[in-house]
Amino acid sequence: MLTIVDTPGFFDTDTSITNEIVERKIASKIFEMTAPGVHAFLIVIRIGRFTPEEKNTVDFIRHIFGKDAVQYCIVVFTAEDQLEEGQPLEDFINTAPALRELVRACGNRTFAINNKLNGEPLARKTNRLIEIIDNMIRNNNGTYYTNAEYQRIERQRQEEKRKREEEERRKKKAEEDALIAR
Repeated sequence: MLTIVDTPGFFDTDTSITNEIVERKIASKIFEMTAPGVHAFLIVIRIGRFTPEEKNTVDFIRHIFGKDAVQYCIVVFTAEDQLEEGQPLEDFINTAPALRELVRACGNRTFAINNKLNGEPLARKTNRLIEIIDNMIRNNNGTYYTNAEYQRIERQRQEEKRKREEEERRKKKAEEDALIAR
């Protein structure tokens, strides 16, 4: 069975949707929709448009899900027809060091699709993506990214936040005490 969950995009151009809102939406929905866990995260990037914000995608995924989440990531390129005639996807990837690093961080797992495909060509491409996902699952020993792992990461993040806030309170109190002592 294949379940696809389309999440809100990170770094959305709609400024009312912050990454924090995206993070909360993903955290509140993804695991209940994908129980018992996620086999693959697909990072979707349009060919010809690799924005500075997209450069930060892996860091954002690591921030939300932890450093090991990238072993479950595949970079999917849309608008494959935008590549020059005969240009391999790898050539496009190599045009931008940050894009090359993103792909490397995701285990060099990539897939490109022409958005205009339909019928049998689309079915063949879709089957190829499923093969890539299946290979990744095998390489991950059949494991999936679990809610328990996410909860562990979230507890760790909350503890780090608590420590930062406590340190800020200590600094502020020390500054106030120094002003009073004058």
